[in-house]
Amino acid sequence: MWILLTLCAASFQTVRNSLARSIAFDVHPALTTWSRFAFSLPFSGALVLALAFSRGGWPQGSPAFFAWCLTTAVSQLLANVALVSAFRRVNFAESIVLNKLEVSISALLGMLFFSEHPTFVGWLGVAVCTFGVFLINLGRERGPAVLRRAFAFDLGSWLALLSGLLLALASFFLKEASQIFDQMHPGSQWGRMESSTFTLFHVTWMESAILGAFLLLAAPSEFRRVPRYFKKMTMIGAAGFAGSFCWFWAYSIAYVAYVKAVGQIEAVNSVVIALFIFRERAVIGQLPGIALVSLGILLVIWD
Repeated sequence: MWILLTLCAASFQTVRNSLARSIAFDVHPALTTWSRFAFSLPFSGALVLALAFSRGGWPQGSPAFFAWCLTTAVSQLLANVALVSAFRRVNFAESIVLNKLEVSISALLGMLFFSEHPTFVGWLGVAVCTFGVFLINLGRERGPAVLRRAFAFDLGSWLALLSGLLLALASFFLKEASQIFDQMHPGSQWGRMESSTFTLFHVTWMESAILGAFLLLAAPSEFRRVPRYFKKMTMIGAAGFAGSFCWFWAYSIAYVAYVKAVGQIEAVNSVVIALFIFRERAVIGQLPGIALVSLGILLVIWD
């Protein structure tokens, strides 16, 4: 189940990122990010209302549950800020290479702090996926200087790593929130899907509120662009909701590191689309990385 959810999540994320890139040069980056959350809120709200109606009432919350939701929201927003800041200091490929260490970071955090203990095969799959993503992103460019730049740590490099760390932490925080929800409703009709849905709803409105307040203070005129890009922002919100829903549900039933490893199929999809649909021959250099990511995913699934 978690494998199917992860594959769906990665596909929806690819769609969301493609839509976001289509307006990236026309609106403020913070507005694009805000649209991801704010325009997904109606979809998330409709689902939780439907669940509450079908289950006979709104589920109970707790201070701990809302605290974990808020921590998740802040971590995800700070991760986005860190990655955008990294893009301004080093090139895209180098930033993504370091940011994608999120997979290995998740495995280490899970083992040290969150009682997640992958088997040897699982660790091997995570490591192979991580190295495969390195090769995919290093394959964007040519020459020996690429490798030197990827490991020449400066402020941009540390920001990219910080983004990966924050994203990994956010995954564990939301999993903690979902588990608290489960503990508050033992043996009831509120299962893993329902707890993931309500966690997603609360995280989403918190992110929308925080980022919306920031925009009102820093760039209020940006909101005037919303009517012009309303259709695309709605599609971004829909794809964002579908992807986040699948991610949240998958995290609730499997190790975070395993989900993130299988989620690297998104990188494979992007290269395959570029090669066979857009005929971008330059991505041929990324094929060894694709092979390794695919092998790593198979190892994780086999485990």
